[in-house]
Amino acid sequence: MNRQQGKPLKRLFSISYDIIDIDGVDNEILSKEILSNKDKRLDSNPLQSRYEDTELLKTKSSEKLMSKIDDVILKIDTHFYNHDIWAHIIEPKQSTMYHDHKTEKDGLSFVYYVTYPKDSGNLIFDFDVLGKRVYKSIEPKVGQLILFPTTIPHYTSRNVSDEIRISISGNYFLNI
Repeated sequence: MNRQQGKPLKRLFSISYDIIDIDGVDNEILSKEILSNKDKRLDSNPLQSRYEDTELLKTKSSEKLMSKIDDVILKIDTHFYNHDIWAHIIEPKQSTMYHDHKTEKDGLSFVYYVTYPKDSGNLIFDFDVLGKRVYKSIEPKVGQLILFPTTIPHYTSRNVSDEIRISISGNYFLNI
């Protein structure tokens, strides 16, 4: 795992996010495993944000990735625990609706990019600061892990490519 060229933690006003390159994951195999399970949606209603989400199968590939993500998160704070994880499949012309991952506890959300065809939708943080609309668009790369607080509202722009974009997302919360 390499931090992107030793760059400092990025700040968007008082909200932090980080982008970390994860090495040693076979994204081709992971992609095939996720697509083999694409009919197991977490919500069958296409008007809900969980419609694009599917169960993530426990395989050697997914467990290897989660071990690497655990290593990153536990370096931030050893009191974090993984609460949930899912695969996210965005087909051409789809996007992910505006949402956040707020719960009663503060935590960290993550997204890892298994595939990212050009023009398949950026991750966009979008929120209000002092009455002004602020957004930050991130064009990810395959193998990147993006971390951000669960409270940040976000969405993805429309996938205007002809290919499927696949990511894995989840949340960690403090166990204190």
